Amino acid sequence: MDVNALYVQTQGSYGKEPLIFLHAFPLASDMWKEQMQFFSRTHYTLAPDLPGFGKGTLPGHAITFEHYVESVQNFLKETGIKQSVWCGLSMGGYLALRLYQKAPELCSGLILADTKSTPDDNLGKEKRWSSIKKLHSHREEFMEKQWLSMVGKSSRDNLKLKKIFYEITERNTEEGISSGLVSLTTRMDCSDMLKDIHVPTLILVGEEDKVTPFSDAQHLHKNIANSRLEMIPKAGHLSNMENPQAFNKAVSEFLVSLHTHQYQSLVN
Repeated sequence: MDVNALYVQTQGSYGKEPLIFLHAFPLASDMWKEQMQFFSRTHYTLAPDLPGFGKGTLPGHAITFEHYVESVQNFLKETGIKQSVWCGLSMGGYLALRLYQKAPELCSGLILADTKSTPDDNLGKEKRWSSIKKLHSHREEFMEKQWLSMVGKSSRDNLKLKKIFYEITERNTEEGISSGLVSLTTRMDCSDMLKDIHVPTLILVGEEDKVTPFSDAQHLHKNIANSRLEMIPKAGHLSNMENPQAFNKAVSEFLVSLHTHQYQSLVN
C-alpha cells in the first residue's frame, strides 16, 4: 500500500482492530516481522516505512520530523482508520507521541517502547552531525556503531539477529538515513503533553537499553496517568527484536486489558 509515498505493510483481516507499528531509526517496517505475524491473528496489523526508509520515498525537498508525523496522520485519515492502537519503538515512539498530540481522536491505545519524550540537546545534535559524516565516509563503521549501541549485551553475539539488522538497514539509502538523522534533531519536546494522554498506555524498556534507559521510561510512566511500565529482560534498545517472546507477551496482555477498559468505559 502506498499513500502519499508512505509504504505500508499489512497483515490480518481489515475488519479487525487496527494495530500500527512505527519503526526505529535506522531500520524500517521489517523490524516488526515477528509482531506482524503474531498479532495478525487477532488484529489488522500495519507497519509503515517512513519516508526514506525501506520502500518509503523521500519528497524532492528538505524535511523535518513533522513530515513523518503528517505522512502517518494523512495515511490514517485517507484510509478511513478512525481509531487504532499505536506501537512505536525509539523514533517510532517519538512519532506516536507527537501524532497523539496532533490527533488524539485517532488513538485508542499507546505502546511506547524504548523511547522518550525529550528532544536532542546540543550534544545530541552534534552527535547526529558526526553520524552523518561517518555514514558518508565509512558506512560500515557507522552501521557497526549503530548495532553495538542499540542491542544489549545479551544480543551482541546473536549473529542471526545481527544479520537481520544489517539486511534491513542496508536497504536504506544514505540520503534516507541522513534525512532521518536531520529529522530527529528537529523533533519537538513532547514532555508537556504527557499529562494530556488519556488512553491506556503501555511503556516498555529493554533491561539493557543504554540509548533510552529505564530512567526515560520512568519519566513517561510518572507523567502519563493511565500507564503501566514493564521491563523486557535480556534486551537492549531493540527490545522487540532481541526478546520477541517477552515483548509479544507484554503487548498481548495490554491489548486484552485495553478491551476491558473500553467495556468499562461503555457501561460507566
